[in-house]
Amino acid sequence: MRITISLSIVTFITTLYWPQLLNESGLLSCAYIIVILMCWPRCRYLTIVPITALYFSFYVYTTLFGINHSITTHNNTQVDNLLNNNHQSLMSFISENSKAQDNTITVQVKSLINTKNSGYFVARMTAINEQACIICPLIEMRWFRPTLIVQAGQVHQFKVRIKALQGKANPDGFDRQKWRYAQHIAYIASIKQHVMTIDSAISWRAKIYNHVLKLTEGLSHQGAIITLIFADKSLISVQDKNTIASLGIAHLFAISGLHIGLLFVFSFVLLYNLCKWVMPIHHLGWTSWRLANVFGLIVCIGYGYISGFSLPTQRALLMLLLSIIMLSSKRKIALFDLLFICFWVMLLFDPLAILSNSLWLSYTAMCGIVIFLWLMKGRQVPINQQLSWWQVLIAKSWLVVKNLLLLQLMLTLFMLPIQLINFSAVSSFALMINLIAIPLFSWVIIPVVLSGALFVLISDSISYSLLSLADHLLVIFFDYAEPFTNGYMALSDFSVSSLLSLLLFALLYLFSCLYSRFFVVSNKARYGFMGIFLLFCCVTWLEKAYQKQASWQVEVFDVGQGLAILISSDGQHLLYDTGPSYGEHYAVANSTLIPYLKAKGVETLDVLMVSHSDNDHAGGAKVIQNAFSVTQAFSGEASVLNASSVMADITQYQQCLAGQVIYLGQLTMTLLAPITLGKNNNDNSCVLKVSDGQHSVLLTGDISKKIEQKLITTQNAFYQEQKSSKLASDILIAPHHGSKTSSSEAFIKQVKPTWVVFSAGYKNRWRFPIQSVVERYQEMGVEHLTTAKTGFIRFNVQNQRIEVKTYREDLAAYWYHQHLAF
Repeated sequence: MRITISLSIVTFITTLYWPQLLNESGLLSCAYIIVILMCWPRCRYLTIVPITALYFSFYVYTTLFGINHSITTHNNTQVDNLLNNNHQSLMSFISENSKAQDNTITVQVKSLINTKNSGYFVARMTAINEQACIICPLIEMRWFRPTLIVQAGQVHQFKVRIKALQGKANPDGFDRQKWRYAQHIAYIASIKQHVMTIDSAISWRAKIYNHVLKLTEGLSHQGAIITLIFADKSLISVQDKNTIASLGIAHLFAISGLHIGLLFVFSFVLLYNLCKWVMPIHHLGWTSWRLANVFGLIVCIGYGYISGFSLPTQRALLMLLLSIIMLSSKRKIALFDLLFICFWVMLLFDPLAILSNSLWLSYTAMCGIVIFLWLMKGRQVPINQQLSWWQVLIAKSWLVVKNLLLLQLMLTLFMLPIQLINFSAVSSFALMINLIAIPLFSWVIIPVVLSGALFVLISDSISYSLLSLADHLLVIFFDYAEPFTNGYMALSDFSVSSLLSLLLFALLYLFSCLYSRFFVVSNKARYGFMGIFLLFCCVTWLEKAYQKQASWQVEVFDVGQGLAILISSDGQHLLYDTGPSYGEHYAVANSTLIPYLKAKGVETLDVLMVSHSDNDHAGGAKVIQNAFSVTQAFSGEASVLNASSVMADITQYQQCLAGQVIYLGQLTMTLLAPITLGKNNNDNSCVLKVSDGQHSVLLTGDISKKIEQKLITTQNAFYQEQKSSKLASDILIAPHHGSKTSSSEAFIKQVKPTWVVFSAGYKNRWRFPIQSVVERYQEMGVEHLTTAKTGFIRFNVQNQRIEVKTYREDLAAYWYHQHLAF
C-alpha cells in the first residue's frame, strides 16, 4: 500500500514538469500500459502510475473548462471535445464561444464585494449563450465601470467578451497563470453590459460580511481583520501588505490549517467540558470525546463557509476529517503514515493543488510539527520534590519556552528551502518575529476576531468591542514590528543556489554521521565527499564567471501592453523602458522587473533609459528608481519625467539626442533619435542602437513612419561621422508594438533584421501587432516573436552567435504556461 501511494504521489509531482497534458494518443498509451501491467501479476501495483496520469488530465480538463449538456449526451463527442489529436487545438464549449466578440453568460457570484473590488470578482459560470453546463468552471470577471454592486450568491446575466487566461510569463516574477490555474480559473470575462438580475438573494456569508464591514469601518486595520475572518485581502492597505511580507508572517493572514486547528481545539475543549459538567462522564462513555470531535468539525466547517471554502481551508478541513475518522475508529496508524495518506488524499481531492505554493508551505510546516512532537514524545519536566511551587512553575515555563524555540527553529529550517525556491527572499528576523507573532495571533488575536464575528449574529455592541480590541492589538503589533521590516532580504539566484547547496551538504553530512552509527564509514570517505562537494561549487562558480565574460544578453520582458528591455554586458546593465503602471499603488515592474533583477544580483543600473513619457513605457520608472541605484538616466522627454518626480535624491533624466554615445561593458550604444523634439510624444522616443562590433540590436520606442524615414535619410552622413556600422541590426524591437503607423517597408529593408520582437499585451484592445505589419515582416523573411505568445524572450550573444530562448517554449515549457484551449 505504501509503495502504491508513493508512486501515485510521485506521478502527481511529475505533472509540474509535463510539457502538456494527455491527449487522445496519450489516453490510448495509458490504456495499453494498464492492460499490460494488469496481465503481469508482480507489477500490477505499477498501474497506479498511468491511472494517476489519466485522472490528473481528466480532472484538469473538466475543472477548467467544464462539461455541458450536449457533451454528456454523447460519450464519443465528449472525448473528441476534451482530447483530440492536436493538443494545441483542444476545444471546450467555452473556448468555442470565446472566439465571438460578444457572449451572454449567466454566472453566480462567489467573491465578497466591497467598494474596492466591485469591478473585479470571481464567479461560477452556469450558462453561455443559453448553453448550460453540468460541471461549471470558475471565471474571472472584470468590469471597468460597474453600474451596480453585485453580491456573493446573486445570479446575474452579462454581455461579455471572453478570453483565455494568459498571465505575464517572466522568470522569477509572480506566476499569475499558474496561480490562477491552482484556483481553478482559466478564463477572463470583460463585462460590456449587465443584461439582467436572475436572483438577487445574497448568501448568508455576504450578509455577515457586509455587517462586519459596517462595524469595522473606522478601525485602523479593517483589512487585516476582514482577512482573518473572511479570507478577503482586498481591503488590506499597501503599507500593511508590505509589512506582512517583510516580516515573513503572511501565513498568519491566510486561513489554513493554523486557524482551523485552533478553532477545532477551542470547540473540542468547550463541548467536552460542557458535557462533563452537564452529565457525568461515565454516563456518556465513549460518545463523550467522539461527540466533541463531531461538534468541533461542524464548527470548523461553518468557519470554512464564512471564509468561502478557500482551497487551503478545504485542504485543512479534509485533513481534519481524516484525522477524526482515524482516531474515532481507533485504528492504529503511525503519524508519518497519516501524513502520507493525508497528502495523497488532498491531491486526489484537488490535483490542481500541486501548482499551489501554499500546499507545500503548509504541508512542510505540518510535517515539521509532527516530527518535533515525535522527537519530544515522552519528555517531561523533571520535578524535584524539594523545590517550591514557584521554582517548579519557572522550570515548566522554561521548558515550554525552550520547546517553542526548538519548534520555531525546526519550522524555519524545514520551510527555508521552499521559501528560497519560491520567493528567493528571507527575513533575518523571521525566527524572532514568529516566536512572538504565532502565539499572539494563535491564542489572542484570532480567537478575539472570530468571537467578534460570531457575536455579529447576537449583539453589535459586543461584536464591536471585540473587533476593536483586535484592532488595538494589531496596531500595537505592527507599531513594534515595523523596525524589523528592514531585515527582509531579496537574494540572487546564485545566493539561493549556494544556500540550498549548503543545506543539502549539511543534510548529507548529518545522514553520514547517523549512518556511521550502524555501519563503518572511514574518514577518507567523508573527506572525499567534502572534497567533491567543494570541487562542484568551484566549477559552478567558474562557469558562471566565464559566462559573464563571454556573452551579452538582450532580454525582453512580458509586461503586457508595454515595453521593458534589459541589456547586460560584463556585469553592467541597461534597462530600456519600465512597463506600465495601473493606479498609484501597482506597477508591473513590481512583479516582473524587480524580482528578476534582484534574482540576477543587480543592485545598480548603469543606465536607465525611458524612451518617452507614455505610461506603457514609463509607468514603472519611479519604482525602479526607488528599488535600485541608477548611475545615468536618459529619456526622450526628460523634462516631463523630471517634473513628475517627487523625490529629490533620485537620478535626474538627461535628454536623449541623436549622436550621443554610451558605453556598457563591451557594447557601444549610439542614440539615433530624437534629432529634435516635437509635439508628438511617440516621435520623441529614444532610438538606440546597441552593438558589439559584429551583432547589434535596434530599440525604437514608439516612433512612427515619419521618424523612420528621417532615420533612413540621415543615416549615411551620421554614420560616416561616427565611423560606426550602418542602420542594419540583427534584432529589431518593433516600433510602436507593431502598429500600422510604423514599420514601413523601406525601414525594414534598411534594418534587415533577422528577428523582430513585438512587445504587446494578449488580445489587447488595439490588436497589436497588426496582422498586416506581421505579414510585411514575414514577406521579407524576418522571424517574428510576440511577448503575448512567447512570454519573456532572451537573446544570448555568445561566441559570435545569437541564441534565442523564450519562456513558454524553452525556459519553462510546462503545460500550465500554455493555455489548454490553444
